[in-house]
Amino acid sequence: MAEEKKKAPQKRTSLDKWKRKTWFRILAPEEFDRKTLGETVSEKPKLLEGRTLRKNLSDLSGQKQKRHITVKFRIEKIEGQNCYTIATGHEINPGYVSRITRRRNSKMEIVQTIETSDSRKIRIKTVAVSVKKLASKQKTAIRNIIRESIEKHCSKKKYEQLMQEIVFGALSAKLFKQAKQIAPVKRLEIAKSQMV
Repeated sequence: MAEEKKKAPQKRTSLDKWKRKTWFRILAPEEFDRKTLGETVSEKPKLLEGRTLRKNLSDLSGQKQKRHITVKFRIEKIEGQNCYTIATGHEINPGYVSRITRRRNSKMEIVQTIETSDSRKIRIKTVAVSVKKLASKQKTAIRNIIRESIEKHCSKKKYEQLMQEIVFGALSAKLFKQAKQIAPVKRLEIAKSQMV
C-alpha cells in the first residue's frame, strides 16, 4: 500500500491591517480655539463618530491654575483627516473640592438640569462653601438664588457659549457675587456639567 503524501500546509497571505488604517487629528471645538486634542487611527472614519476623550484644561489653555479641571469631548463629525468635537461636560477633581471644605464651613450642593437657548439640555452641579457655619435659612436662600440665577442665565445662552463660561469660571464668578450678598461665601464652583 503506497503511503499517501502529506500536503505541505499552504501559507496564508495575511493583510497588514495597519496599512489600511489612516491617522486622524482630533480637534477641540471653536470655543477652545480648535486646538489639537490628539491623534487616532481608524480604518473607517465613521467608526470614530461618537468616540469620547478627556483633556486637562491646563493643557488646553496653558493656565496652570486650571489643572484641577477635566473637560470631556465627543467626536461629532469627520472632514478629511480632521475629527471635529463638541464639549460634552467637565469635572473638577473631587480632591480639590474636599480641600476647600473645612469643619467650620457650610457646604451647599445644587444639582439641576437646564435647557439652553438652542434647546440642548445640560445637568449642572454647583458647590458653594461658606466662611463659617450658616443657619439653615441662609443655606436655603443661597441654594435658591444659585438655582434661579443658573436657570435665568443659561436659558439665554447657546450651548457652546455656556460651556465656555462654565469651564473657564465666568458663570461661577457671577454666582459667587450674588451668593455672598446673602452670607459670607468663601468659594463657589460649578463642580460638574454633563450634556443630557
